[in-house]
Amino acid sequence: MEKGYHKVQELTMSELGLSLEELAGQPLELFAREGAKLLLTVALEEEVTEALKRRPYERSQGKVVGYRNGRRERQVSCGAGIIEIPVPRVSDTEETFRSQLLEAWQRRSKLLEETIPLLYVEGLSTRDFKRALKPLWGKSGLSRSSVSRANKALKEAFNNWRRRDLSLEEIIYLFLDGIYLGVRGNSRNKEAVLVAHGITREGKRVVLHLSLGGRESTESWKGVLNDLVERGLRRPQLFITDGNQGLLKAIKDIWPEVARQRCAVHRIRNVLARVPKKKQDEVRKAVYRIFYAACLDDARDEAKQFLSRYSQEFPTACETLARHLEECLTFYRFPERHWKHIRTSNVIERAFKEVKRRTKVVGRFPNETSALVMVFSILDEERLKWQKVRMKAEDIAWIEEASKALEQEPIKLEFLEEALVA
Repeated sequence: MEKGYHKVQELTMSELGLSLEELAGQPLELFAREGAKLLLTVALEEEVTEALKRRPYERSQGKVVGYRNGRRERQVSCGAGIIEIPVPRVSDTEETFRSQLLEAWQRRSKLLEETIPLLYVEGLSTRDFKRALKPLWGKSGLSRSSVSRANKALKEAFNNWRRRDLSLEEIIYLFLDGIYLGVRGNSRNKEAVLVAHGITREGKRVVLHLSLGGRESTESWKGVLNDLVERGLRRPQLFITDGNQGLLKAIKDIWPEVARQRCAVHRIRNVLARVPKKKQDEVRKAVYRIFYAACLDDARDEAKQFLSRYSQEFPTACETLARHLEECLTFYRFPERHWKHIRTSNVIERAFKEVKRRTKVVGRFPNETSALVMVFSILDEERLKWQKVRMKAEDIAWIEEASKALEQEPIKLEFLEEALVA
């Protein structure tokens, strides 16, 4: 025999109890099921052989302890569907023989059990499970206990996550935002789900908090910030938020010394909403030059030119731009390589779109826990797709210095007062 080769045991179709006619035109799942059946059958026989120290019909060399006592058919669900396997019976052993491969309570593969919460996260309601998994589960269907176990696993993971210690999380940039969902089945009103996520000193993105927040009141957001503090989160270097007044007031009450960056995309949208459609392309280019300038000084010049040019034609748009514009330009004080990450809250906004897409199937949730668990699962999944932020030692030093400088000397644009008075 040539080196590197070994003899493979050959099996015929008849030995497998199949024929080419039966397999012709059948889906791949059939081959997977038959393969799983063969492997499990052989493995169970080998397990019994190991326990009894002899093969079927083989005489024992010493004292006989235990013997094979036929087989019984057992249905097992695996990723490829339901299979029936002959499970060997063993009698008269000193200790009751229990298969480690096929424990008595394990009638369904762990893979399939894990699939149930994943389908729920994908946006399937409980009643959709049976329909979605029917090709895999066959006639027996999906039991209430399976759904219950899957949902329980998700809820336990969520509760452990929301109580976890944050003292070791060194958050540099802290993002706060909310998404409105139909949380309760007995109400038409939508409620805010409040989310906090951050970028660490290592550049990793982590989701930190998730809770219901009514209409994003100051008290709701203070509850979020207090929860972060109580779980050990240390002072971040920068907040990135939208312009929600309840959120901004909560930040001033809890962490007034931390610099704030308002989302530039939200500000651009608000400005364009106050401009006629036929002029929006022109105004968009002008306002983009403010938020995508080479430096803070250039951004200041672009803002001044914008207000001078459009103050008569679009006074409301100019007032919208000018109001707290300094907080929309805070990112210019931080490392340039981070501007695209902290200029807006786009990362969490994109994740929210995915949440809305999947929850659309569910409609309204039976209770708030179900809503939070699903949002948590989706955000945790989306987090893995988020781009890691490059952080060097000099970046950290720059960030810390910028944060201190902003606390002592915030950005000031004197010409904005004229635009707001006008």
